[in-house]
Amino acid sequence: LLQKDVMGIRPKILLLVLAAILFCHPAYPAEQFGTVNDISGSAVVSDQSGQTAAVAVGTKIFEGQTINSGPDGEVIIITEDGAIIAVRPDTVFHVDEYRAEGGSADKIFMSLFRGAIRSITGWIGKHSPSSYLITTPTATIGIRGTDHETVVVEKDEGDQPGTYDTVNSGSTILTTLQGKIEVKPGNFAFAPRDRPMAPFFLKRRPHFMASRKLRIEQHVRQRRDFLRGRLEQMRKTRIQKMKTIRERRLNQLQQGEKRREARSQLERRREMRR
Repeated sequence: LLQKDVMGIRPKILLLVLAAILFCHPAYPAEQFGTVNDISGSAVVSDQSGQTAAVAVGTKIFEGQTINSGPDGEVIIITEDGAIIAVRPDTVFHVDEYRAEGGSADKIFMSLFRGAIRSITGWIGKHSPSSYLITTPTATIGIRGTDHETVVVEKDEGDQPGTYDTVNSGSTILTTLQGKIEVKPGNFAFAPRDRPMAPFFLKRRPHFMASRKLRIEQHVRQRRDFLRGRLEQMRKTRIQKMKTIRERRLNQLQQGEKRREARSQLERRREMRR
């Protein structure tokens, strides 16, 4: 095909056009969500293509990936904005959307399909609480700068199926189609799975909280205390890093444009000589 003119376009010019199209539409990797800081037991991470890998300390977690922890699996993730996500045993957790550049476009949207996560917010929760959201099969959870835990119970084994939320510090907003409530420290809020209704407060602590056994929970507290003093510096460092990346990409685009223009001029001179 490239040995002769195609629709009046010479082969070299056609190749240059194709190269320009590819250059103008680069495939950037998914946004990095965080890094596994600690793990106990087993867990796997899968991407949108279905490829899976075992989770280990140092594993990078990206936007669009899902973590599935085993019955004995606990995973602590430190996100790029300095938040802590503790994935509990027998949990399915998905990173929907994430951006942490230190600006107004930052966001952290997550889904909890089964099991439990403890979330201690980083700078996104501090500076843009409206850009933080956890979605479950029966509710959504927003925050006001917080340390909280969300649990999705599937089977009635002492606790009703549905979404539970409890707060250690700060507050959350637990919302269903029928209404919402603000959850503060000491509250145990619940949104039932089988009864469409507004969420409500429980009179006592859920059974699963007393019966579960967590092996690395003390590490969450240690990392929380360490990161709290570093949040603002992490944000400033991230802003500078993203600025450098944008400048590098802009420079690459400008250099590519100059190369394309030089090649175009060369082709025109060659055409004139012919």
